[in-house]
Amino acid sequence: MDFFTHFLMGILLSLFTLNSFNFSIVLYGVIMAVLADFDVILEPLKRIKDTHMLSHKGISHSYFFAFILSGLTGIIFSFITQELFLLVWIVGFLFYSLHITLDFLTASKIPLFYPLFRKRIRFFIDRAINIALATISGLIILFYLTIFFLWPSLYFSPIIYLILGFYLFYFTYRIITKVYVQLRLPKDAHYIPGIFPFTYLIYLNNSSNENLLFKLTKKLQFRNRNNLIYDLKIEKGSLKEELYRHALKICGKYVFFLKWEYILPKFEEDDKIITLFLLLSESYFSGSFYSINIKFDKLSNRILGLEDGFSKNNLQDNIIN
Repeated sequence: MDFFTHFLMGILLSLFTLNSFNFSIVLYGVIMAVLADFDVILEPLKRIKDTHMLSHKGISHSYFFAFILSGLTGIIFSFITQELFLLVWIVGFLFYSLHITLDFLTASKIPLFYPLFRKRIRFFIDRAINIALATISGLIILFYLTIFFLWPSLYFSPIIYLILGFYLFYFTYRIITKVYVQLRLPKDAHYIPGIFPFTYLIYLNNSSNENLLFKLTKKLQFRNRNNLIYDLKIEKGSLKEELYRHALKICGKYVFFLKWEYILPKFEEDDKIITLFLLLSESYFSGSFYSINIKFDKLSNRILGLEDGFSKNNLQDNIIN
């Protein structure tokens, strides 16, 4: 989930507590609602102990970590403000948990129940960074900051119910859409939400006795027309399958391939080199993907080079007409 939406949801929900708690506790709750994304502070520990759990959306996005961190920050906060520690701890835990629960609804898998369960999970009803939602959230935050100084009475007016209602409707709609579409898909197909509510992608990875099939289709709700983005078959036992299997072992070292899983292979070759791109469908936006590309020597299959990152990638050559 984008920073603006995390911050705004913290503000909206904290406003309900103003009649019961001091403003300092409300401010503390808002801070805790965005604190999880400052897990860059764990990077020095990652260099000491090489584990993906210390990277972004690792251990910092677990309820256990929320419980411990809110307790530690609660001690400091209650000492400074003289607020009741137990109350501060509960508020901190709930608002920090709000953040990681919203992230559970997006593309990146997170270790929500670590260390009880190490497996990363997601429900995936929205994109990790939804530009449309971030824009709306940013504009509402700007609106709130403006009226706080120019028209304070409106800041605390029932308008909060309308805005919060919009977000509840939005997330509920996304949940219903995901469940409805996914239940109608074959077992090898997966729903990927689009940037806008009425668009989504269908990722298909199917294995038969002869081929591995990869397909990515863009769909629009309430219309039957489909836009085929990608369609590729890899013959089993072929050199391309061997290189693909080899590449899968390599990509497991990259954190994005732990958080996302819908892989599209794309091959480019000349007389001496085969370049294999492993594209992550969850990152797709206007032809741009996160990917790793591995260059193999065509005769020996030796790796000649490897790069990763976000880039434009034309898939039209892989569409079967």
